Amino acid sequence: MITFLFVLGVIVLVGCLLGIYIINKNEVVTMLVYKTGMCESDIDERLKNKEDFILRCVNIINRQIKLDIKIFDEVKNIKANKLNNYEKDKVLSSAFLEIEKIYSDNPELKKVKSFDGIIKDIEKLEIELISLRTLYNKWVCEFNNLCVKFPYKVICSFRKFKIKSLYEGKELKGEIEKELNFLV
Repeated sequence: MITFLFVLGVIVLVGCLLGIYIINKNEVVTMLVYKTGMCESDIDERLKNKEDFILRCVNIINRQIKLDIKIFDEVKNIKANKLNNYEKDKVLSSAFLEIEKIYSDNPELKKVKSFDGIIKDIEKLEIELISLRTLYNKWVCEFNNLCVKFPYKVICSFRKFKIKSLYEGKELKGEIEKELNFLV
């Protein structure tokens, strides 16, 4: 009887230690999911602002020089197409590149002060987006690396967390160098 109680006590002790270990690992996963979620919501907010600014630029371009460009139609249809943030980011980035080309090629747009201000606002937003994407990619890489290891794999499958995709695009290093060169 005493050996049975001893074995039962050891089993309970090992079970408690295993439970504490798994709870601790669950906290790590939860924190990474929380951090990526916060980055995603910040990215979503910045993308909405960028979309608004780009639509304003498109309206000014259409009024001033009456160009009809396919990428601008995609920007106008972002809400109707219900694109996710990855796709929305690609569309908005390519539209902004096109706007920059048009801006540099057409001197009459440089006379429109509101257009110049919008371009500067988009550039500020782009720097924020680059930093948020970099941070998001850092947390997602860490999450994805943990998600395939024991006991994290069990925790992720139990909580129905899946491996996440990374954002494509520029990294911060180039933008920081550009800003530093501008300041010098």
